[in-house]
Amino acid sequence: MRKILFVCCFYLNAEVIAQADNEIQVYASPTIQKNWTIFELHSNYTFKGSKLLADPKQAKWVNETIEITHGFAKNFEIGFYTFTAFSPNGKFQYLGNQVRPRVTVPDSWKWKIGASLSLEFGFFRPDDTTAFNWQGELRPIIDKTIGNWYFAFNPNIDFVLTGDGKGAGIAPQFKTVYTINQKVGIGFEYYGSLGTFKDILPGNLQEHLIGPMIDLYIHPMWEINGGLLFGLTENSNQRILKILLGRRRGK
Repeated sequence: MRKILFVCCFYLNAEVIAQADNEIQVYASPTIQKNWTIFELHSNYTFKGSKLLADPKQAKWVNETIEITHGFAKNFEIGFYTFTAFSPNGKFQYLGNQVRPRVTVPDSWKWKIGASLSLEFGFFRPDDTTAFNWQGELRPIIDKTIGNWYFAFNPNIDFVLTGDGKGAGIAPQFKTVYTINQKVGIGFEYYGSLGTFKDILPGNLQEHLIGPMIDLYIHPMWEINGGLLFGLTENSNQRILKILLGRRRGK
C-alpha cells in the first residue's frame, strides 16, 4: 500500500488525510519468467474511510493503478507503476509513477521457503492539490505452500525522502489461501502501517486492514484476485473493495 506518507503527515501535522490506498497486494516470491510480461490493473474503492475524518465523504476515492512487469532474467524482473484516481467529486487525477526491480532466490539454492526482494522508488502525491514527493518501499517477500494451503509474508519498509513526511516506516502484510480443486483460492489478507521507526504511532492512529479474499485460477495467463478489507482502528479506512486483474504475455 502507498499510505505511509499520509500516516506520517497525520502524525506530524495532526490532520487526517482522506486518500484511499492505491496498489493493495501481498506479493508472492516468484518473479515472472524471462522475456514474459504481465499487465495488471489494481482497482480499489473506499466505501468508508477513517472514523477521524470530519467529512466521511472525503474518503470515497476510486484508485486505479496500472502495473507492467517484465522478466529480464530467470530470477530478475522490473515493474513499472502508474498511479491514478478519481476523487469523490469524480475528477480524474494523476498521482505519480514508480519503478520496481525485484530478484528472487534461485531454485538451485534449495531453500525450504520461497524468498525474493524488491525495491520500489518513484514520485507520488496524495491528490492534485499537493506536491509530488520522492518515496518508495523495500519489500522482502517470504512464502510457503503446504498442501492446499499457501502463506505469504511481506515485512515492508516504506520510506519518504522529501516533504513533511520524511522517514522510514513499518508496513507488514500477510496472506493465506486455501485452494479448492486448483480452481479457486479462498483466504484472507492483512495490511498494516505502524508509523516510522523513530515514532511508532499510537494504536488508534495505526492502520490495520483485514478481510476475506478470493483468487480465481481460470487460466494460466490470467491473474484474478478480489476481496473486501475492513479497518480495525479509527484511522484505518474502514471498508475497501479491491480487485486485481492481470494478463500475462509470453515471448
